Amino acid sequence: MKKYRKTFFIFFFVLFILLIFSYFLPLLSYQEAQKVVIVQETYYGNFFIPTYNGKPYFTKPPFYTWISLPFYAIGHAFSSEIFFLRLVSFLSYLLVGFIIYKLQKKDLFKSLLALFILFTSFRFLSFIYRIDLEPLFIFFIMVSFYFLTQFRYTSKVKYIYLFYLFFAFAFLTRGPLHFFLIPSFLFYALIFRDKDILKLLFNFRGWLLFIILVFPWYIFGYLKFGSHIFHEFFYTDILGRLVNKKDPFYSYFEALFLNFAPWILLFLIRIHLFFKKGLFSLSDQSWLYFFAFILSVLLLSFTGEKFDKYLLYLYPFVALFISDALLNLYSKKFLLGLGTILFILNFLAIFIIRFSSLEDLKYRIDLIKANLPKKEKVIFYKQENPLFLFYLKKTVPVIKKEKELLKYYRNGYGFFTTEERKGLIPSLVLPDPYKKGKIWYYYKKFTF
Repeated sequence: MKKYRKTFFIFFFVLFILLIFSYFLPLLSYQEAQKVVIVQETYYGNFFIPTYNGKPYFTKPPFYTWISLPFYAIGHAFSSEIFFLRLVSFLSYLLVGFIIYKLQKKDLFKSLLALFILFTSFRFLSFIYRIDLEPLFIFFIMVSFYFLTQFRYTSKVKYIYLFYLFFAFAFLTRGPLHFFLIPSFLFYALIFRDKDILKLLFNFRGWLLFIILVFPWYIFGYLKFGSHIFHEFFYTDILGRLVNKKDPFYSYFEALFLNFAPWILLFLIRIHLFFKKGLFSLSDQSWLYFFAFILSVLLLSFTGEKFDKYLLYLYPFVALFISDALLNLYSKKFLLGLGTILFILNFLAIFIIRFSSLEDLKYRIDLIKANLPKKEKVIFYKQENPLFLFYLKKTVPVIKKEKELLKYYRNGYGFFTTEERKGLIPSLVLPDPYKKGKIWYYYKKFTF
């Protein structure tokens, strides 16, 4: 511990600076605003059923919302709801770091190296201060994986149930994205003849536990609201992205390379030594990391619509494998020194990029916050705005047809729209904080 005390301090000092910086961040995107609105509405409504703009929200499972509720409650007491919701991501990442420390058998050097490799990924580090379910999802996956490794070492049945428990928690946080790990683990088990992993993967009671934890939520939603409540989840999030919009097959491999470019290049420089020496010196655990991410990325590459954040849950496996592989090719001092420098540079890049646009973003959001007609009856025409919903703190009907718009007008409603309407004078003209050139108009009194 003493040998790496300075490096350990640098790592946590940088994360602490990011934590302090996040206190001053407004909502950074409509995705963040939507998640906050869901937590906010659920806090004031029915705990068991998350809602968005007054409607039951079943597009994503409820676990992230449920876990975020106490953070929102504490934040509400201090008028800092946004900052306290960011803590869910911070704490999730810190706990992922602890799991990596456990997977590295409490070897501080190997843990720091893996963490530096992981956090030199610009995309991965940028999620540490985001209000998003990805960090929590990653944490649950890493815990379930840790219990998989514990079962391999000890053969204790309790670790099978703990694996499926946290695998279910991951599903209830984000859905079935992590199911790509199952064929990856299976392939590894067959190649290395790992009977323990096969025993875990084909454990009937484990899958029964998983089903008991996951299915009640979906059965409840179906019985109470009908099958249409899952339309977006099944047809947009799953089927739509599997078959629609054929992005290039190599997109995910490209994203993987870009996020770990310095380390992959280091590996490629001495790849001949790896095949001569490292290929046979890597442990079974290291190869388990390798198959966990490489086969999952390969399978994901067959999907149609691709989003690079879908890879984030695999990044810890990438970092763990790369750290083990490079230790066979380079000295500890060189790797840790390089990791420290790249980590600091990545932090500075994130800080500068975010800080450079912060003043303008805060100005636009403050303009919206100060001018929203909170006491008036309002509707959205054609398109809703989750940022407005957050500051209005009430549900706002979304009207799609002109006839319906007229009906609400006759009942004294004003309306928000992104369309400038001829012959009408808007009461408010608000610049969109996230999409430059986009304008939101508010028409309080109008005629057709």
